[in-house]
Amino acid sequence: MSTGSDAVIELSDDRRQLRCHGSWTLAGIVSLENCLKSFTEKVAQQVTLDASAIEMMDSAGAFLFQTLTEQLKQLGKSVAVTGVSETYRTLLNLVATEYAGIRQYHFSPPKTPPWLYLIGERTYHKWMMGVAFLSFVGEMMMAFFELIARPRRLAWRLILRNIEDVGYHAMPIVALLIFLVGLVLTYQIALELSSYNANIYIVDITGMVILREFAPLITAIIIAGRTSTAFTAQIGTMKVNEEIDALYTMGVPPIHRLAVPKLIATVVALPLLTVWADVFGVLGSMVMAKIQLDVTFYAYLERFEHTISVRHYIVGLIKAPVFAMIVAAVGCFQGFRVVGTADDVGRRTTHSAVQSIFLIIITDAVFSIIFSWRDI
Repeated sequence: MSTGSDAVIELSDDRRQLRCHGSWTLAGIVSLENCLKSFTEKVAQQVTLDASAIEMMDSAGAFLFQTLTEQLKQLGKSVAVTGVSETYRTLLNLVATEYAGIRQYHFSPPKTPPWLYLIGERTYHKWMMGVAFLSFVGEMMMAFFELIARPRRLAWRLILRNIEDVGYHAMPIVALLIFLVGLVLTYQIALELSSYNANIYIVDITGMVILREFAPLITAIIIAGRTSTAFTAQIGTMKVNEEIDALYTMGVPPIHRLAVPKLIATVVALPLLTVWADVFGVLGSMVMAKIQLDVTFYAYLERFEHTISVRHYIVGLIKAPVFAMIVAAVGCFQGFRVVGTADDVGRRTTHSAVQSIFLIIITDAVFSIIFSWRDI
């Protein structure tokens, strides 16, 4: 015997009769509907369904009763239904009719769209996201200039706090990574220069590459992975908690309060971090040049002073504010696009990191082409 909450099915000793009794309602058949197979496999070839003891039945119970009947018939059993009261006969007949209609209807699996359609759909989606991003950047820049014209309206505490988070707290990781980059870069180049007995030229190559490319680029990528995602998570969480709506209710534009302070802080902090990275990148190069090529610190610095032009340093600093604007804009944009639950916060955070790093690398390539054309 197997019982649900209220509904019960009993198999007779000769396995020729299934006695149904109890309350065959939505609440009463919860556990019973999962064990129909155990009855259909045990019954004899000819079986009788006795429904005389059913106390209550609704559409859910009638559907389960009809399902039991159909399963027995599919196994080749001869089924006879007895004892159905006039109260429930009409309901069972209606369910049987609808059940037959469901069996005749063939559900076709969804068709996979053509590959060209999928490409077009994704292209359109990316295009619209790009348009939305440019619109957000324009709105953020308008808010920036509006607040710059009225400095008293700037949230100076938020700006200083963001400068601390973006810049000061990132100094150790930036110093460590760019120092290691300087070590590895110098080691790889030294292997080639030593074969030509051109050890001192390690200064020319590494100095220029670190100041122009590696220091601003590596620093921007670190900040993109560290800060852009933090901006997205913070704003996205506020949106999930309806704090953004609260700002609107109080008459405070969220872009003025959240996006602009982050933009200003990132634009201030990233160039300073780039200078910090220049120092440690060159320091790492000096250490490896001493170890690998026996170039003394004094000889390295003297060569550095005479051969590395200040324009390489300026080129790196020109890139830093642009990278900073990309980091802040992408982070805030993805944060404001969060919809629904915390799951979307995680997705937008991932998008923020990927998109900001991608745009930074593309922008760096554009800078390289422009500086090459201008012979800078």
